[in-house]
This record gives sequence, C-alpha cells and structure tokens, in this order.
Amino acid sequence: MNVNLAIAERATAGEVLTAAELDELAAADILSLGMLADEVRRARYGDCVTFSRVLECQGPQGARGAEAAQGAEVRLSELPGSLEEAEALIVEARMLAGSQLLTGFSLADIVARAWGDLVTVLRRLQRAGLNAVSEAPIDRVADLAVFKATEEAGLPVRCLSVQKPVTRSRTDYILAVRSIVQAVPAIRAVAPLPREQSIAVPTTGYDDVRSVAIARLGLPSIKNIQVDWTQYGPKLAQVALTFGANDLDRVSTADDESLGRRRTAVEDVRRNIAAAGFTAIDVLAGGSEDPARR
Repeated sequence: MNVNLAIAERATAGEVLTAAELDELAAADILSLGMLADEVRRARYGDCVTFSRVLECQGPQGARGAEAAQGAEVRLSELPGSLEEAEALIVEARMLAGSQLLTGFSLADIVARAWGDLVTVLRRLQRAGLNAVSEAPIDRVADLAVFKATEEAGLPVRCLSVQKPVTRSRTDYILAVRSIVQAVPAIRAVAPLPREQSIAVPTTGYDDVRSVAIARLGLPSIKNIQVDWTQYGPKLAQVALTFGANDLDRVSTADDESLGRRRTAVEDVRRNIAAAGFTAIDVLAGGSEDPARR
C-alpha cells in the first residue's frame, strides 16, 4: 500500500500525525515510506549527517584513555555501585578529558539504584563534571516526573532510546516518545532501534528501517534520528540515512592506519555518508555546532 497522499502532505508540513495516521504509515509500502521520510528530513534539515567519535569507558582504567580521545565524546558506560563511586569516576574522567564532552550512564540505571532524591543525585553527578546522561531507554523509564527531574537538575538527557525490541505497535512507541519530548523539549535525539536484540525473534533490516522512517515522520519536533554505528554496522546505518536518520552514534576513536588513512574509522564513516548522498559533519571536531550533541 502506497502512502496516503493526505498523510504525506501533513507529514511534509511538519504537522503532528494522529495515532490512526501512524498506524496507516506502519502498514505502508516500505519504499514509499522511505521516500517520504527522506523527503521530510531533507526539507527540514538539509543533507547534513552528524556524527561524533565516542570513547567508551567501562571504569577507572578506561577513563584514563580519555587523554587520547581528542575531538571526541567521552562516555562512561557502566554505572558504579554507589553514588560516591560514580562521582569519583566522573571526577577522574573529567580531569583526563579536559574540556571534551563527558556523558555517562543510562537514566534507567540511575533511577534503579534509588540513591535518594533524584534531583539531588543528578545535581551531584553534574557537579562532579558530567555534562549529560547518555541515554534514557523509554521501555525502562517513562515516568514524566523522572524526565522533569533531569531538567530541574540541569543534567540533560542526550538521547531517548529503547532497550529491547518494540513488542507493542510502533504507534504506541512514538506516542510515548512524543509525550516525553513535549514535557522536556530540550531532548533533541531519538534512537528508535533497540540496544538489545531478541535471539528468538530477531528484527530484520526491513523492520529496522521502517522504525527509523516512522520515527522521522511521527516526531516532527525531534531533529536527530540516530543509529548506532558500532552496533548496526555501516550497511544498515547507510540505508537508514535514506529512511530519515541523520545522526550516527558511537563512531570509534580507535584508528588503525596500517591499511592506510582511507580505512580508518572516521574516513569509513565519511565515505559511507557521502555514498548515501549526504554531507558528513563531525560536530565535536570542528564541524558545525549542533545543540543536540552538547
């Protein structure tokens, strides 16, 4: 089924689609859906695709690598067992990272630790040197009060993600994201593809790019529809760019130039973005400024 012309016109105009319209889009022909999502993102944001290199740190030893991660985001991936340990890790990473962007942890993990009043906890992490919480998987934490707490604490959430494959309708997922973004409009990035895959029922490439397209069309206030470069690989990431995505996460900071500069991680990303017909911008290494990356 081709995309309903009236729905396409509303999506192109940046209007908020209804649940019934989202349901109809979810059943549309995949190529027609992708073409519409691509048209909408180009009309709103041009042909630029942002990316930044990410150094992931899984503890104090990993944090020491921050010194070598020039022009990259330093991301603390594992939340320690106590608030004091988390603060100490952030302080060490901040000292080594200097002025680089320092993000860390899942908002769901912070909430699950129950270390006390959430606003107070977030403020302590912010004062220790954390610039932002890395992500908030909405299938684990969807309470609007939690997101308002991040706003009150001055510690923004970089990205709304999803931990496990969406088992409900895509429409329910989009509506849940939309309610959070309306409550906290500073959130500018959404990663619609799951961080974990089901071994029993893995998603297909068609499922993945459809999710990307629906996110682009169903979330007109969100600038960055994001795909994890490390997790999903260059082939799916490249196709996702033609289905409405415009931001690539977790580009490696490790460059092996033994095969030549054109085979390094950053050049591989640039080459794939260009091959898909877009302009690559490394926003943390002298590219144009993007508030969603800060």
